[in-house]
Amino acid sequence: MEHGAPQIPAKLRVMIKFESTGWFDTTPEDKKEHILPALNEVIAGWKQYDVTLLGTLDRDILTAGHAGEQGFHAVFLYDIPDLQTITNMTHAFRAAGIDRYFRLEAIIGRPFFLLEA
Repeated sequence: MEHGAPQIPAKLRVMIKFESTGWFDTTPEDKKEHILPALNEVIAGWKQYDVTLLGTLDRDILTAGHAGEQGFHAVFLYDIPDLQTITNMTHAFRAAGIDRYFRLEAIIGRPFFLLEA
């Protein structure tokens, strides 16, 4: 089987790693009244972009507390049209001031050719 250079798809497959950082140093009141509403607003704001949420994974079934070696608490899998959109999505955390509580990291790729042709 020959395998040429990967072709960049029309929409990038993006895995966004989500980690709680300063979240653990806040009060329950701050979480309920400020942080979670801001987080929900930012994520809801991502819908303004031409993105498709494919799935999510939260590691909380067998873990609690800091992310540890894995470096993430949850992942979000999207199809996203371009790099600028990814930048806009991550910047929304900075603009809302919630980057002090959460960290995002985008990993860019494409659908795996053997499973999604």
